[in-house]
Amino acid sequence: MSFRLDTPYYQIPGSQSEATFGVIMEMLLKTRLKLNLETSREQNDEDVNTYLAGLMVSYIDPKYLRAISVVLSQYDIDIYQAVAQAEDRYHAYWIYKVNADNLLLSLGVFGRLWQESRVELIRMKGYYTWASEYQRRMYGKTTAVAEIQTKLAGGTERYLAILAKARKDYLHFIDQNVKPEELAGFTQNLSQLEQELPAKEIQDKFLDAYSIWLKGSCEPDLRQKLLHLLQELKRLDPGFPADLFLAEIGEDRKP
Repeated sequence: MSFRLDTPYYQIPGSQSEATFGVIMEMLLKTRLKLNLETSREQNDEDVNTYLAGLMVSYIDPKYLRAISVVLSQYDIDIYQAVAQAEDRYHAYWIYKVNADNLLLSLGVFGRLWQESRVELIRMKGYYTWASEYQRRMYGKTTAVAEIQTKLAGGTERYLAILAKARKDYLHFIDQNVKPEELAGFTQNLSQLEQELPAKEIQDKFLDAYSIWLKGSCEPDLRQKLLHLLQELKRLDPGFPADLFLAEIGEDRKP
């Protein structure tokens, strides 16, 4: 399988993958906000969001999984031997990259607690560092992809925390310790997630406002805001117990 070096991730042809990419990107952005790890001027890593979303999409494609399976290994010695025998710098880069990516998703999405996997963390950092270095050697400069891989090597814990939180909040349909090749129905579940995201966002806003209400706030228009959010929730999620909250906030609160 060919893989363009000037793109940060493998792109599956077709509109379905674009829709899936959009859902995953939104999921990652919302997760980062929850963790207070949003992109900022000091930590400008929007490109990493793109890399992570594209990587997750690529793991849906059986062709991609078959292509990388021939160079994946859980042992450093196998990786170093494969690199030593690589035809050129491109193949050496590819070996480091896909093994680093596989560790990232295995720990962040598909595997056990990454905090308990210090050896794998060290391996991942090293593989991303070498992948970035081979990018520079091939092009004679620091490429956009090399910058992303340098960020992943330097901020491994940050990005694993984002993936783990995303898995817990949004990818709950993935069984613990599932193997990537066993992700049957992943795309269909993401389509359902795409429909659920707007309702979840409104629910978060409602619960934040409701928390303020319970503290006795006399904030102007707070009651109307709560009622409006409840109506939106009933429209987006008919199963949400809106009536339970209506009984509580149905009357105007006097200052």
